[in-house]
Amino acid sequence: MTKKSIIIDEKAHAELGKLSESLRMNLGALIQEMIYYFKKTGIDPKDAVNKNPSLMVAALDKRIVSFLKVQERDILKPLRQDVFNYQNLQKEEISKLINSINKLLQQHSERIIEIKKTYSENLKKINHTDLERTKMIHSELQKNREAIFIICQLLDDKNKSGTIDKLKSLFS
Repeated sequence: MTKKSIIIDEKAHAELGKLSESLRMNLGALIQEMIYYFKKTGIDPKDAVNKNPSLMVAALDKRIVSFLKVQERDILKPLRQDVFNYQNLQKEEISKLINSINKLLQQHSERIIEIKKTYSENLKKINHTDLERTKMIHSELQKNREAIFIICQLLDDKNKSGTIDKLKSLFS
């Protein structure tokens, strides 16, 4: 490795000496590390004149916090409000749907009761009509029996052929 010389003023040389002692590095190694540091970080040493790095970090921190607050104000809070509004809208729609379903179920229940009532009334009418028809048929059969007996009596007044007895046994 060949040695090279650089020209700096005495004050900077004294500061460089103090810095190398505090970091426990020789002057050459310190300069070499400085060069690599500025190259890696992209920091321009001229911009850092009279600037404290902790103040620069604090300023950057303020900018980040300000950025986050703006994002919160412009994006997160409106988004939260939209979600809240959507949730309330969904609750209202679900409530309306439940009410509609309950109304339909009530109407359906009333209709079923009405149908059962009509069915029961119709069944009673059918039973009543059937009972009346049965009574009428029974009455007609009774009249026919009596007519047959009368005809038989007219044909065979003294029951010599035994038809009246046979008819009595048939109809009893």
